[in-house]
Amino acid sequence: MKRIPEHIIQEVVSRSDIVRVIGEYVRLENRGSRYLGLCPFHNEKTPSFNVHADKGFFYCFGCKKGGDVISFIKEVEHCGYLEAIERLADKAGITLSYEGEDDPEAQKAARRKEALYELYERLVSTVHHLLTDDTRGKEALDYAHSRGLSDELIARFRLGYLPPDRRWLYRFLLSKSYSPEFLKDSGLFSAKYPEVCMFSDRLLFPIEDVRGRVVAFGGRLLAGEGPKYINSPETLLFKKQDNLFGLHASIKGIREKGQALLCEGYMDAIAFHASGLEYAVAPLGTAFTAQQASLLKRYTPTLVLSFDSDEAGRKAAERSIGIAEAAGLSVRALVLSEGKDPAELMQKYGPQRLKKEAESTITADDFLLNYAVQLKKQGGTEGIAAAFAYVFPFMAGFSSALRRDGFLELAAQRLHVDPASVRSDFDRFLHKRIEPRERESVEPVHRFVPSPDAELLAALAAHPAQFEKARTELDTASFEDLVLRDAFIAMEECYRKDDNGLASVLAALQDEGLKNFVLERAASGAYEQDPERFIADGVFRIKERSVQKRIRKIVARIRDYDEERDGDETSLNDLLYEKMYLDNELSRIKEERHGRS
Repeated sequence: MKRIPEHIIQEVVSRSDIVRVIGEYVRLENRGSRYLGLCPFHNEKTPSFNVHADKGFFYCFGCKKGGDVISFIKEVEHCGYLEAIERLADKAGITLSYEGEDDPEAQKAARRKEALYELYERLVSTVHHLLTDDTRGKEALDYAHSRGLSDELIARFRLGYLPPDRRWLYRFLLSKSYSPEFLKDSGLFSAKYPEVCMFSDRLLFPIEDVRGRVVAFGGRLLAGEGPKYINSPETLLFKKQDNLFGLHASIKGIREKGQALLCEGYMDAIAFHASGLEYAVAPLGTAFTAQQASLLKRYTPTLVLSFDSDEAGRKAAERSIGIAEAAGLSVRALVLSEGKDPAELMQKYGPQRLKKEAESTITADDFLLNYAVQLKKQGGTEGIAAAFAYVFPFMAGFSSALRRDGFLELAAQRLHVDPASVRSDFDRFLHKRIEPRERESVEPVHRFVPSPDAELLAALAAHPAQFEKARTELDTASFEDLVLRDAFIAMEECYRKDDNGLASVLAALQDEGLKNFVLERAASGAYEQDPERFIADGVFRIKERSVQKRIRKIVARIRDYDEERDGDETSLNDLLYEKMYLDNELSRIKEERHGRS
């Protein structure tokens, strides 16, 4: 993949007049230090879209979108980062150069990727021919037809087949002048037995990236023992968590429909396409990921989930709801009749039945509460307790208080209990920090929460000249919030590259919640009045808190000190002296802070 050197990107941004660029899409009016217009990303009658020419960013107070000039082009043109830079460079008359042209290693890696793309594209043609025009693929083709897949659909998704001889593909590719070394890392063969193809005697599903390039394969077992489905391992081109099956074929349908349909597997996604619902995608043998949710968010604000109705499918849907909502997607659920998956339903009743059923979806709230009602039917107080033990973890995960309150009221109504009682029990749940029921395997998600520390980082981002002094007083350990620690590291990296302007810092921040917070605060001019004093006060506050925390730990050690147990490690006098030193340090910080007030 081509990469543009960082200094070239900086030149493109610096030579791209953000007001002029955005002005090609939005009618802007000058309002002193900013420009105002109607947001191009949501419908509004009163302008809330702001462009700050001096700091090089835009922000909409209505839909909360914001960023630098690259972010704007990505959003408005629905393109990737590289393409956005290329479009801006063309507007600014800049000839781009790419990393790797003068770097032998980078050039070698780029050539290897291009060779993999070429191999996969050639292989798709070969395996599709074997499936549709070769007697060796007859049983696989019959199986595809038996699942309701037409020849047109098989051609559209370029399905394929490989013969049962597990070494056939290796010999075939050697005959086409591919080297054993290259084939070893192609993702097509066993790591332990380099000549053995993993996809032999399987119906093959090419996996494409958003640009339509084949980056991997999935295979469905037709006979014998082994996993029913397998996927390519991760390679130079392929990361499971960053791709979705069927996305390239669905982008047009997703945009037209205004929603994406997420189902469990390849056959389910193709079944929806066969039924005329050309906006269905599927994860790649793994649970739905935050990266996949963000990928879908580029094209639609709404996600419909269609998972199996068994226990595993229900849990997968529950987990996906949380991930999708965290990415800013509105979520609905499709519950098919007879408890069947989409492919089985289409196979039994035909595509029109599946299309008709797909028109009826329920909200994510109803999906969750339907199961809660089932739990309540266990009877008595145990049933009610089980129902709320199920819904409370989801409520705790909502980032919006309004969203949480609305769900609480709906839950109380559906379960026929007093909302005040539910609120009281939920508050106790939060206080006790009960772990989510039956979701221990889910990795913890550290969400951004606004705080005074976040205000300090936002002020430093808005006034980068103040960061040089602040960094001598602070480090990552100064921040208790993991999101803010990561943000401080990103700001430090920008500083070291001598590129710590607001737009660059925003691009480096990983947490969307924090990024939006910084944008909103900077756009509102929150730190324009005496920013130096605001930042200095924030630094003193953090230093004071850090010393107080150390004092509490020392006091606890002194209180619990046992000569026999602790004497070999440290003496009580040492702890007392350390306590005295920290008390003096705290007094000094307070005096200095007070002296600045």
